[in-house]
Amino acid sequence: MGKCIGIDLGTTFSVVAKVDSNGKAQIIKNRYGSTTTPSVIAFLDDEILIGEDAKEMQASGHEDIACFFKRNMGEDEFQMNFNNVDYNSEKLSSILLKQLKEDAETYLQDKVDKAVITVPAYFNNKQRQATIKAGEMAGLKVLKIINEPTAAALAYGVTGRGVNKNILVYDLGGGTFDVTIANIENNNIRVLGTDGDHRLGGKDWDDRLASYLSDKFLEQYDIDLLEDIDTFNELLVKCEKAKKELTAREQTKVVINYKGNRGNYEITRAKFKEITSDLLGRTELLIDNLLNDISLSWNDIDEVLLIGGSTRMKMVHDFIEKLTGKMALSGVNVDEAVALGAAIQAKIEEEPEETFALPGYKSISDVTAHSLGMVSISEDFSKYINTKIINKNSTIPSSEKKPFKFRTRRNGSNELEVYVLQGESNLPLECSILGKYVISGMDHINNGETVIDITYNYDSNSVVEVTAIQRENNKKLNVRVESVPEDMEWLGLEPVRETKVQNDIVICIDLSGSMNGTALNNAKIAAKRFINDMDLEYTNISLIGFADRVGVFTSLSSNERNLNNKVDLLSENSNLGYGTSAEPFSKAMDELNESNGNKFIIVLTDGEWFNKQDAINKAKECANHDIEIIALGFGSADKTFLNSIATSDEQSLFTDVTALETSFSKIAQAITENTGGNLIIK
Repeated sequence: MGKCIGIDLGTTFSVVAKVDSNGKAQIIKNRYGSTTTPSVIAFLDDEILIGEDAKEMQASGHEDIACFFKRNMGEDEFQMNFNNVDYNSEKLSSILLKQLKEDAETYLQDKVDKAVITVPAYFNNKQRQATIKAGEMAGLKVLKIINEPTAAALAYGVTGRGVNKNILVYDLGGGTFDVTIANIENNNIRVLGTDGDHRLGGKDWDDRLASYLSDKFLEQYDIDLLEDIDTFNELLVKCEKAKKELTAREQTKVVINYKGNRGNYEITRAKFKEITSDLLGRTELLIDNLLNDISLSWNDIDEVLLIGGSTRMKMVHDFIEKLTGKMALSGVNVDEAVALGAAIQAKIEEEPEETFALPGYKSISDVTAHSLGMVSISEDFSKYINTKIINKNSTIPSSEKKPFKFRTRRNGSNELEVYVLQGESNLPLECSILGKYVISGMDHINNGETVIDITYNYDSNSVVEVTAIQRENNKKLNVRVESVPEDMEWLGLEPVRETKVQNDIVICIDLSGSMNGTALNNAKIAAKRFINDMDLEYTNISLIGFADRVGVFTSLSSNERNLNNKVDLLSENSNLGYGTSAEPFSKAMDELNESNGNKFIIVLTDGEWFNKQDAINKAKECANHDIEIIALGFGSADKTFLNSIATSDEQSLFTDVTALETSFSKIAQAITENTGGNLIIK
């Protein structure tokens, strides 16, 4: 059985840790004896370099470098190509994770097959799922993913300090920023709330300094370094180095040599702070929003824990001291705290009973960083909105059930589509659309209307799951997740009201002498099937029999029981005669005279008609009154005549007496799904 490790999968550096036999979390050194591994991959012609070697290749100007790919985790459109192979963020992360796994196995002299992996607290569902997939691709069973600030709070809490206190975890890494507020009391760590920005981190400070120096060079030599990507990348490496030097010094120098021109620029801490002040301001705004969300003030914060390599910047310490009036906690290794917390969580996942017996170990409850909602329509029907189901900062795991009324059809697809959202905005397009969740498998019930109980879940990893049950029979329904269509701009438009069109249908059944026994019995079964298949909330049906005379068995009605009873009364001995000298179209037109909906006549016959031309003329008159005629024949029916009375060739059908029920069902489906134009029966 393999070992379980904790992995801080970072944007710029990654760190691995393990709990030893004494219950103490310790950092696992990589193959170079370092506690941190650069999250950089270099693609050469014949090999792939990872970590320190890749970082050196990057510094030397090698072009085929992958870095900061964590920022693009879960983004379908993100793709890099090296040596004619496409890599997304998951694939790149799995390459890095595989080496971290191998280094841990070398260090521990044992197999490693399980891990707890950290993610920024503000990662959404797709980013979390992508992280889990990357771990699995690297050969790891991911027992849990844990938020980075939460992992740091866990490592901090295990030391035994900060009992009965609220701590603010300020996590500024190389590419992401998170802020989390947690309460540590006795044997429990309870996360109260979290916020963040997965596109704000130390790299943005590097970029800002590089842009400032590029402007200086442009001003001095009228040369734009941004036009040469290789030169600008080299400048970024120098700016990252300058940022680190300003942690220990008041000033440093950056030298730029390009096309025989030399720029020698002095950067002070004050200038660096000035050109990046808005970046710190963005973190302050997120903190203020979080405090407001969970109804706390700065007076409620007892201590501030800084983690993430970018918190080494002097400006961050000054900023925190100014905001809180107190110094940030000292003695915390900002690079290692998250990995140590992940290792502790890994121990908890593997051996929960043994773990909590160890001194200082605490249970932890976390929260979700995003509200979970669904696309719906506002009450005034003016716009699409995000209806929140599980609110941001709800304790995970979390679950909420919502009922949904749904009208089933006997032969319909009976599928319900739900667009699930993550985000705080009321506007769906300003949220993350997780997918189109298609719920299927509903049973048709007698009145057509059913209740679907849809349950929305955040599991312990803040990963979303949607389940559904049909309430009437407690049937678990199928839920499949489909990709979000490329064009979702309709969510920003005014909803189109779904108008159900009224269908008024007259069924005319031949009751001549040839329609006896099996033929009429099958016709009755088919008529009842047709009635049951139609949505009678928006359909009226009339029943007419014809032979030598025409009889109306029922006028237009939507009463299913009444219609079925009238079908039972159909008989070849209905006093309408034994031949087919009477046409049914005149009576049918009278029935449809007051109709404002779609008008249909369905004629079922099994033999020759005596007055064909009269019937054809009346059928054409029906067409002039926008009435569509579907002619269904079997037995000795004349196919040419059927074509003459039907509105179109597609509405002239010839079948077998044993297939009448199927034919009527197809007609019902065609009428139900008809959205205009010629009715086509397949």
